[in-house]
This record gives sequence, C-alpha cells and structure tokens, in this order.
Amino acid sequence: MIGKMICLRSSSYTEFLAEKKAPLYSRMIVIMAGVIYGIMGIYANAGFIASFESELLRNVAVPFIFILFGLFSVWLTRLGLTILLWTGARGFGGPGNIGDLNRGAAVALIPGLLAIPGLTGAGGGLLTWAGIIAALIWMYFICVKIHETTQGFRGWKAYTSVFAVFVFFASIYYILAPPGL
Repeated sequence: MIGKMICLRSSSYTEFLAEKKAPLYSRMIVIMAGVIYGIMGIYANAGFIASFESELLRNVAVPFIFILFGLFSVWLTRLGLTILLWTGARGFGGPGNIGDLNRGAAVALIPGLLAIPGLTGAGGGLLTWAGIIAALIWMYFICVKIHETTQGFRGWKAYTSVFAVFVFFASIYYILAPPGL
C-alpha cells in the first residue's frame, strides 16, 4: 500500500488512512528514515569520528549520537510538514484533520531519502543536487495527493495549497540549513 502511495495512486491514500495500523506504519517510516539519515551522517563524518582516541567514543557513543540526531531531525521534519500541511489545508478552506495529515506526512518523507546525501554532506556535485530536486518534486506530488484525500481538494486548490506549504517550508529550511548547502 505504501509503495502504491509513493507511485501516486489516489485510492491507496484512502486505504492507508482507513488502515488501523496506519499510525504504526507512519512511526516505522520515521524510524527507518531517521536511522538512514543518522547512518549517512556517520558516513559523511567518518574522518572526524575516526579521530577520537577512545574506542568507546569512536565506535559507540558518537555513532549513537548521530543516529539519535537523525531520528530527531526526521521526527521534527515530519512535525513541521504536518503543521504546514494543516495550515495550508485550513488556509484554503479544508477541514484540516491533523491526524490524517500527520500519517500522510510520514509517507511524504520517503522520497526525501534521495536528498540525504546532500543534507548530510556525504555527497556533492550534480548527482546530489539532482537527488534533492527529484525528492522535492516527488514530495510535492505526494503532498498534493494527501490534500486531495484528506481535505477533499481538487485541481488548482490542491496544487496551490501545497505550493504555499512548500514556500513556507523552504523558508524555514533556508533559515535552519547549514551554511554552504
């Protein structure tokens, strides 16, 4: 079902939100994405981590901190995206059911995995930027499907509300992004 959502099949969004285990699946997505983000952070900072003299720090404590940071970052991104989707929904006259938006926002984070090398500093160049751009476009269309399903928006209203959300999301991310990204 989540695979169909990523492929933008409208009926799968309705099925997912009706599923009793949807909150569990959403949490699992956040945990998976957070761990991957943390691992990529470890990879990007391998030289720094190797510089620690203590084996406990080098092999356990610092990697654990990177994993925790990855989990927190993904959780915070989901929270921010949920609030912005809710704001966009309410601003365009939708009911703004935040629970459904929250579960859908977790699925919208999956394409963001393409952007992780760029976000962690593990990659560089044209391929990294292509991944970031592809992830953002894909996430945009998933968020449009979320607004269509949860808010009953159709056509221009769904696309415009999510566009407004992405403008605000980009503004916040620009403020919080590390220099040089």
